[in-house]
Amino acid sequence: MTSVIAHRGASAYAPENTIAAFDLARRQGADMIELDVQPTADGALAIFHDDTTERWDGHDRPVASCTLADLQALDIGGERVTTLEETLAFARETGMALNVELKTAGVGARCAALLRQFGLVEQTVVSSFVHTALRELAAADPAVRLGYLMGTRSYRPDIRARELWPFLALRSVHAAAWHPSRELPALLPIIPLVRRAGYAVNVWTVDDPDLMRRLAAAGASGIITNRPDVARDALSR
Repeated sequence: MTSVIAHRGASAYAPENTIAAFDLARRQGADMIELDVQPTADGALAIFHDDTTERWDGHDRPVASCTLADLQALDIGGERVTTLEETLAFARETGMALNVELKTAGVGARCAALLRQFGLVEQTVVSSFVHTALRELAAADPAVRLGYLMGTRSYRPDIRARELWPFLALRSVHAAAWHPSRELPALLPIIPLVRRAGYAVNVWTVDDPDLMRRLAAAGASGIITNRPDVARDALSR
């Protein structure tokens, strides 16, 4: 059965990457929550997607230059920025599976250690576009399942080749899953090939019910969506 993975929580209805969005996703029937992790200037691991705070406060401040207190002073639709530790505590309490996306290299070992500390290794996939970040995770704890994210808006031939034939990249980091964009060309025909090679395939970010059903029919393991309630209804049909 194809899993429903809530993109930044139920982000179509609640402030993204917040506990409120994660809890709503749980109540809407999501099987897993996707969230973004990046380090702050004072060493915290914040759940935050953008490279800067501009979308929330109008200032082009890099997240890497902000302390956790700076980020938690932002108004995220009436909610506050949470931390990886708080999110792991939520997942442990609720039993919710997680797809933790690392936005940068350099935090893999800490992420792996926290997953061990909270007892969440088995119910978590750690994904990234950043090859180095995935290699760090694999070295820190080989038991952590890895998902290789692909589908950036790049016209580099090497990246496009990797997206059209992801097997070498997946093997190079000992990935358990491929996380392609719904916009990748020839995605539907390649999903069965990737599945037969032993990898899960979780496709992002899909809000259209018809496409959800086509991806599920092609063998997608998971649908990453802003609307987990829509996905749950579409896949049940």
